[in-house]
Amino acid sequence: MNIGSLLMLLAFAAMLVSTIAFFLAARGNARFFSLARVSYGYFIGLVALAGALLAYYFLAGDYSFKYVYDYSSSDLSFFYRLSGFWAGQPGTYLLWLLIQGLLGYYLILRGRQYTAPAMVFYGLVNLFLGIMVLVLSPFEKLPIVPPDGAGLNPLLKDSWMVIHPPVIFLGYAAAALPCVIALAALVKRNYDDWLEVSWGPVTLTMVALAAGNIMGGFWAYKTLGWGGYWAWDPVENSSFIPWMVALALLHGMVLERAKGALRKTNLFLSIFVFLLVVYGTFLTRSGVLANFSVHSFVDLGVNTYLIAFMLAFTILSLVVYAVRGWDIKGAAVNLSAVSKEFALMVAVWALVLIALVVLSGTSWPLITTALGKPGTVDTGVYTKVTFPLAVVIGFFLGFSPFMLRAGGSFPVLLRKVIPSIVGAVVATAATALLGVSSFGHLLFVFFVAMAFFSNLIASAGVLRGRPWHSGAQVSHFGLALMLIGILGSSAYSENRDAVIEKGRSANVFGLDVAYKGMAADITTPDNEIILSISRQGEAYDARPKLFWVQRMGSLMKKPAIRRHLLYDLYFAPEKVEKSEAPAGLELSKGQTVTLGGYAIKFTGFEQQSHATGSPTRFGAVLEVTDGAGRTETVVPAMAFGADQQLHKDGVPLMTGLDSLPVRLEKIDADRGAILVSIPGLTPSAAPETLILEVSKKPSMNVLWGGASILVVGGLISLRRRWAGRSSAE
Repeated sequence: MNIGSLLMLLAFAAMLVSTIAFFLAARGNARFFSLARVSYGYFIGLVALAGALLAYYFLAGDYSFKYVYDYSSSDLSFFYRLSGFWAGQPGTYLLWLLIQGLLGYYLILRGRQYTAPAMVFYGLVNLFLGIMVLVLSPFEKLPIVPPDGAGLNPLLKDSWMVIHPPVIFLGYAAAALPCVIALAALVKRNYDDWLEVSWGPVTLTMVALAAGNIMGGFWAYKTLGWGGYWAWDPVENSSFIPWMVALALLHGMVLERAKGALRKTNLFLSIFVFLLVVYGTFLTRSGVLANFSVHSFVDLGVNTYLIAFMLAFTILSLVVYAVRGWDIKGAAVNLSAVSKEFALMVAVWALVLIALVVLSGTSWPLITTALGKPGTVDTGVYTKVTFPLAVVIGFFLGFSPFMLRAGGSFPVLLRKVIPSIVGAVVATAATALLGVSSFGHLLFVFFVAMAFFSNLIASAGVLRGRPWHSGAQVSHFGLALMLIGILGSSAYSENRDAVIEKGRSANVFGLDVAYKGMAADITTPDNEIILSISRQGEAYDARPKLFWVQRMGSLMKKPAIRRHLLYDLYFAPEKVEKSEAPAGLELSKGQTVTLGGYAIKFTGFEQQSHATGSPTRFGAVLEVTDGAGRTETVVPAMAFGADQQLHKDGVPLMTGLDSLPVRLEKIDADRGAILVSIPGLTPSAAPETLILEVSKKPSMNVLWGGASILVVGGLISLRRRWAGRSSAE
């Protein structure tokens, strides 16, 4: 057993001791609490050492470890070597365990009366992850040490993929905190502090999953070459669904804090967020969706552990909730249409409904497989269902910044939102002038624009007085921008396919796109397609990538993106076609062809034998007649020389025509045919041809700008919530 495996085994033992000790402490044996904390400290230290050791193996290029060999090589830069740590399943489970272990100190230090019972449930999660690391060990040794590693998937050689996985796993790990806090509150039937203890973890879960989803979308957009940033793939959905539920939970907690309502719902959603993370892990890492998802991991033989933990923890959580939560009473919600409570309720259920729709679609392959007819949900279904829900969210976001918590009069509310309505009317009119005619899209733009202006006004007001209380308004402002960007870039994207011969150009979207060839051979890593783009005096080069990866057995494509204020131009190469046919003219025996004023007739073959051991020369007898009626016989030939290379001997087409040499390119004796070439007279080989997709994608800057603002708003809220200030915004 190597050092890394030994460290993980000791860490598992320490976690087991800690969990048992926390259980005994939760049962009233306070003297075990100290042992539980010390054991947990040993667990963290051992896991951190194991993680540091694996990182060292990657940075040092120790290819005696199978995992390092599979995801690294000597030609990688420092950061890409380090990112190999989380490029495969064994490393991601270790990363998840390390982050989750560190977050456990939040419960120990700030869990209040929930610490011991919460750490029991948290320990079960850590034990499961520990088992996964032990079974899928990243420290497995190879029998023979290779000189170099297999390398990293070229698609992962991107700065966003260095930080995207850790951020996503931060969200996954953080999701366990509100879950175990809710379970601890249910076990103790004490809900006095659960909201304050949960604020920070719920906000961290929401922010990390939001940032992770946005990073993943941006990486897909700039790297994969298919022109989009979201495909409703199960791997994407597995982090999107808990993000939506975490958002719903956060809005529900604001309502509970203000009115004491929705406590039972919030406790359930706290548990549900983490159960969704576990279920998403099963879907994407068990191999059950290998035939339905291009991103799904293959089955590495751990399905039994995944399914066992998923079922056991789900049953345990639901039993605790059912037994202890049935008698929870909450205050009634003010359902006045102009109350903020009503807007918060709508937000909670709209977000939960989006999550359930996407969850159903993502699970559809499993459901249909169980019924005997495997199938998937068309991605258009997700859009059709979520679009009206997004309209509803936009509508309420336009009013919510001005709603009174206890409800107010409609005339007062209307006066407050008049500036936003005016701005929305102007934005909608401008959108119509740009060519948008769909009533549904114009309605969407109106409500989302109204949300934009309302939250912009609200953000400006809060930022002047209480900047750290502006998280919700800033996030909603960013969300409005993001929704407008999503509509523009998805519904109004234009695509054109161009077929361009090397050295020539094609006109696409008013651009002159010239194909200059490839920078290197197609098998060269990161090989570039050289494009020259020009329009009305503006000229620039674009270099999308197209190369064959032997390890993956596939063609890799990376787009080139030219960013403009209102749109992106997206150049994505599909393939480069090269003609395999040689240049020349095919002639059958007895056939006459006229080229450039010369009549050329193929009369037969000529074979000239030489001394024993010498090569044989094969010729084609051609009768050539010029415009004056003069006829000559020429015999172009081919022979294998002493160097075993095929030589083609060209001859002048006629006496004195050295500038028109005739070469015998190919002999087809079975058909009695030949292929000859005469530069300038016979057809040349078909040129190299690029098949290129050019897309014009409106409002991409709006989308990414809005997404960034949304995350910034979340970080503002996180700073406040993590500090324990939980008063409603």
